[in-house]
Amino acid sequence: MTARCVLIIPDAGPINSLWVAGEMPLLLKLGMPVVLIDQVYAELTSDPENYLKDREVKAFVEAHPKVFTIEETNVGKMAAALRAQGAFKTGQSLGEAAIADFFQHGLEKYVRDDQAALLLFEDADIRSVKVIRRPRNVHLTSTVSWLRGLQDLGIVASADDIIRAMTHPTDPTKRPRKFTDLPDGADEPAEIGSSWRP
Repeated sequence: MTARCVLIIPDAGPINSLWVAGEMPLLLKLGMPVVLIDQVYAELTSDPENYLKDREVKAFVEAHPKVFTIEETNVGKMAAALRAQGAFKTGQSLGEAAIADFFQHGLEKYVRDDQAALLLFEDADIRSVKVIRRPRNVHLTSTVSWLRGLQDLGIVASADDIIRAMTHPTDPTKRPRKFTDLPDGADEPAEIGSSWRP
């Protein structure tokens, strides 16, 4: 399948949800390059020695170097320096700052102004222009909506089954995910016009 655009993941939520359901390989199914913002990737994989999720996400991304790109941002570099100095503190909204940095300085590396990029999210702040100014060529879709789209494309048999695996995992070591946009999810075309499914 020919890639129609690039898939950008600016918050940890979609990866965490896919990991809980054992469905990370779905990220490979559309044949799209996947861009992970560096600060988000750091949050997802910060302690592989002690956390299975961190270890498995790291191994999955590293196993598919032709698909995944870890996009560096100034915010991510700063956070990495603070981690190296032992001065990093969580809860500073650095993920949001990193995606804003990427929108301003990194998006142009992947798509032209007249091409749409697909952004997969769960963090409600991604939709708020008060926090992050979304470029005109970014199409937003939430994890729930994305799964519905994969079902429309015939890539998954049942989005509901996957969502249930995310919200009611059978593995007691995995925490249930919570979605605020059930049943259909959020899907917002880019201002320039975009559609990623039939």
